[in-house]
Order: sequence, then structure tokens, then C-alpha cells
Amino acid sequence: MQEKDLTCDGAMTDPKGDRSLASHKQADPDLFLRIVEERKDGIVVRGANAHQTGAVNSHEIIAMPAIALGKEDQDYAVSFAVPSNASGVLFIMGRQSCDTRKLEDGDMDTGNVLFGGHEALIAFDDVFVPWERVFMLRGYEFAGQLVERFASYHRQSYACKVGVGDVLIGATQTDAGYHPVISCVPQMKPSTDTVTRLSP
Repeated sequence: MQEKDLTCDGAMTDPKGDRSLASHKQADPDLFLRIVEERKDGIVVRGANAHQTGAVNSHEIIAMPAIALGKEDQDYAVSFAVPSNASGVLFIMGRQSCDTRKLEDGDMDTGNVLFGGHEALIAFDDVFVPWERVFMLRGYEFAGQLVERFASYHRQSYACKVGVGDVLIGATQTDAGYHPVISCVPQMKPSTDTVTRLSP
């Protein structure tokens, strides 16, 4: 990935359907990405991943389970990578909640209007995955750990407001170090230290 400077889509969000039911109990089994066939040279998967921001700009799709799974869900405990243009991979383009900004006056916070500001539902229509691209096969006991480990990195960089807050707080603290301390509190006693306090 580093040598070729490839962009990846971390496909983890299943459509889910009835969230009160486990993967194997859904009325439509394709609401969670799953293994439908195991071959000598690889596996065939079917299902979908929703809310994939920038997916059509990615070279590779790295699919992972989205929730902890039980033994009955083992066909859904799969992780793999496929090229974005693999046979059977379909992108159904959608809109993000912030897309209306492009319709308003100005260009603040619109992102890259030529390539950004979109997301896709990725449908896997019987996609073949060779064994060398399969990372987890029916490893249901590891699905929860995989979700946690992926989320702990991804949330800091994009989705989690707490992670974004950490970055902003650190940047603000660094920026504050470049500026003198200014106090406008009149009842403060004169300082005897070396910090220069400016009058309001």
C-alpha cells in the first residue's frame, strides 16, 4: 500500500436491517456482508456496506465485520480486500448530510467539490476473493476485537468527535505557545514573574 501510494476504503458499516436481530436472523441475509461460497481458489461474498465516504476514489476496498458475532453468524465473520473495480462490486452513490452546502452561497466547508462530498452504498454481488486477499474466514470470535481496533484508529482521524477534539485541542495548545499571554482581568494582582501583561 505504501510503495504504490494506494488509497483504501475501510468498509465496515453493514446496512443491518433490524438492529435487534443478529446477522443470521435478518429477513434479508444480504443486509450483512457474508460468505456464500467457498472454493479451492478463494471465496465468494455477497451483501453490502453503507456510508462509504470517498469509496469511488479508493483503489482498494478492505471489508470487515461491523459488530461482534456469535457462532451462528460465522458466515458473516469475514475480512478481505478487493480492488474497487472488481467484478460484482457496485457503487450506489448517495448524498451526505452536508451536501446542501454546495447549493448555498460561498465555498466554506464544501470540501473538494470535484471529488469529495459523496458517499456510496457498496454492493457485493457474488464477488470472488482469492485466498491471498482473505484476512479472516469465519473467525466470529475475533469480530468484536477487529471492530474495536479499527474504530480506535479511525475515530481519531475522522468519525469520532472526541478524537477530533483531541487533535483540535492539541493544535490550539501548540498555537497558543506562539503568542504572548494577554490578561484583561482588572482585579489580578501585579505579577512578579517575567511574563509581560498587557493592559486592556
